[in-house]
Amino acid sequence: MTDNTLSASDKVELRVIHLAPMGRHTRYMLAGYLRHVFIVTAVLLAIALTIDLWPQLSMVAESRGRGALIGIWSVVRFSALRTPGLVAPFFPFATFLGVVWTEVAHTRSGERVLVWNSGRSPIQCLAPVVALSVLLGAIEFAMDAYLGPATMAVQMHERLGLDGQRLDRTRRGANHWIVSPTGLLSAQIEYGPPPVLHNLTFFKRDETGQLTEVDMAAVARQLPGAKQWLLRGGRYWTPALPFESDGARSTAILDNSSGERMVPFSTRTVTLDLDPLWLSVFGMEAQYLPMSVLTKLARADTGPLAKGLYCTRLQALYAETVLPGAMALLASLLSLLLLAYAASWRRVFGIVFAGYLAHFGSKVCLLMGQNGYMPPLVAGWFVPLALTAAACAILLVIERQRRGAGR
Repeated sequence: MTDNTLSASDKVELRVIHLAPMGRHTRYMLAGYLRHVFIVTAVLLAIALTIDLWPQLSMVAESRGRGALIGIWSVVRFSALRTPGLVAPFFPFATFLGVVWTEVAHTRSGERVLVWNSGRSPIQCLAPVVALSVLLGAIEFAMDAYLGPATMAVQMHERLGLDGQRLDRTRRGANHWIVSPTGLLSAQIEYGPPPVLHNLTFFKRDETGQLTEVDMAAVARQLPGAKQWLLRGGRYWTPALPFESDGARSTAILDNSSGERMVPFSTRTVTLDLDPLWLSVFGMEAQYLPMSVLTKLARADTGPLAKGLYCTRLQALYAETVLPGAMALLASLLSLLLLAYAASWRRVFGIVFAGYLAHFGSKVCLLMGQNGYMPPLVAGWFVPLALTAAACAILLVIERQRRGAGR
């Protein structure tokens, strides 16, 4: 009779395998990713700050008074204010480089071979990349959508630096030419809110493009709740006006050369199809606009070019929650494919070049969307979705290679 029972020495210990999305391997790789992304970002920021500060260093150092300590503090504070706006554009590419750096170190140390021999699948190796994507996507969105505009608002309020002085909303500056659906406008803008136009000249045209009216005024203010603007202290001309004075009104010469007469007025109401919110931020780049203002302008009827600019910027901000993760995913999977057992510099260079092409492509799509050559939704989301699709294709290739090697 045989004994079917196992002795204590013959018993096999059964280990239950649990899903551990934040296990030891994930925490180890995530720490490496964050460390290298931070180092790459710091290096690129140092270069960007040097280029940005060089032409305005003396201006910034003396902005709060003279003195060595005051100057150093002013430069440090200004650098902190400039950091979000400088980091946000290259942060996805810095993420890509940081992930590649970690993967190269992982391969060269022999740790990747240990991971392969442990039976961990390529999909399981992506857990730290997914965690990194969620974290850095949130950081990128917060930095570009909120911190950047907030720090620029401080620079504008204090007229700090070249951009702070250029975008100062308290000064009028030179006359601006503005194309509206009803004509062509030249005026100095008091940004407000509410905006006020000074030294206005408005050339009204009909649907065929013919000039139908010319209005000049010292000041123009929008009437509440309407597209009507109240002009004060000016003169106007229409084709119906006679060439000679009829004695009942005084006249002035238009252009001092055309021989046609203009009629003075104290107040006059004209239709100017101009969005006051758009006028209040006129001349500001879209990346400096607060999220609330950008959302309103993207939904407003501000003309096809302006609407494309703001809509593309808004879609790009939403896509930035995904873009760093897509770049990290691409870097990790390219490393799994090309650096599985050895890290040759030729392959590393090829991976970095692929990341640069993705970074360049995102900027090209952004420019095309802002200038009306691409729909805003496509311009904002094309590169993140294309990178995700490419990463999925690479993952399939890796899985097939692993299955083929296991047979």
